[in-house]
Amino acid sequence: MGQAGGDAALYIDPGNAGGPFFERILESNEGGIADRVLSFLGELSDQQRDAVADVLGDALARDTFTGGSRYLGRLWLRDAETSAWHVLLASRRTDDRTRFLEAWGNA
Repeated sequence: MGQAGGDAALYIDPGNAGGPFFERILESNEGGIADRVLSFLGELSDQQRDAVADVLGDALARDTFTGGSRYLGRLWLRDAETSAWHVLLASRRTDDRTRFLEAWGNA
């Protein structure tokens, strides 16, 4: 992934996340992980995105799914991007709601 994604892949490298991703999820830091995924995908050039789709598609195509590996990789990337966006948006909305209710209660 590092070769295909270049420096952008550092955003999703668990070693750069300050700890294992699964522990972060258990600690309710889904928004931070989603932000890293979106940062990774946002930094990819079109060529890097195609290369990452190939890497992911090759892994998905092994005895699991039918279809071209690049197509499967693109589906995975699209799903990851959409899922990360929904998590980040939901996380933000929760924070906004909490701040609103606190402000309302203090008014």
